[in-house]
Amino acid sequence: GARRGRAEEKKPYFKVAWNDPMDVAKGYKYLYFTEEDANRFTPGTDFHGEYITEGGEKRYKLDDIVGQKDGLGVENLRGSGMIAGETSAAYAETFTLSYVTGRSVGIGAYINRLAQRVIQMQNGPLLLTGFGALNKLLGKEVYTSQDQLGGPQIMLPNGVAHQLAIDDQDGVEKVLRWLSYVPKTASDSAIAAPAADLIDRPIGFLPTKTPYES
Repeated sequence: GARRGRAEEKKPYFKVAWNDPMDVAKGYKYLYFTEEDANRFTPGTDFHGEYITEGGEKRYKLDDIVGQKDGLGVENLRGSGMIAGETSAAYAETFTLSYVTGRSVGIGAYINRLAQRVIQMQNGPLLLTGFGALNKLLGKEVYTSQDQLGGPQIMLPNGVAHQLAIDDQDGVEKVLRWLSYVPKTASDSAIAAPAADLIDRPIGFLPTKTPYES
């Protein structure tokens, strides 16, 4: 899932332009370096922004801080993004199935949902964010567990998950059973199951062109 790192070498220097310095609860306008601190580094390489003047002070208003160490920002999602792209492309080319064997959060939950079928284990919630974060956002204790957001009792009725697995043994058996119905390759036709009603039997009834009751 997503995470955000900190550029430790920049932390001692960036400052906050508050909307109201006497009441920080009103939020901030932007982050910035003083001109002196900006010159300690190389603008345009591991951080970006523009020089502005406010209150008679020249400041380097920050758009982003990349940092000297790789992997601090959203670039850590490149691997997950690649998996999502391949899974999405495969959706139109072959049968795809995801087995949720444990808690799946954020882009992991999104990738699972990209499959045509989803098998979910009973203690493997699918959720975009945790219940604690939602409670903070709502300002009160609405949720008490991850299962209330993405447990099987939520995901099976709403169609996100298609089968429930009791444990990994049960989950793998369900995966293999589902795959047994899938053609060997994407270009093959599905194997027809034996049936007592032959497909080439003589037609015994032809409906009339006028309305009738059976």
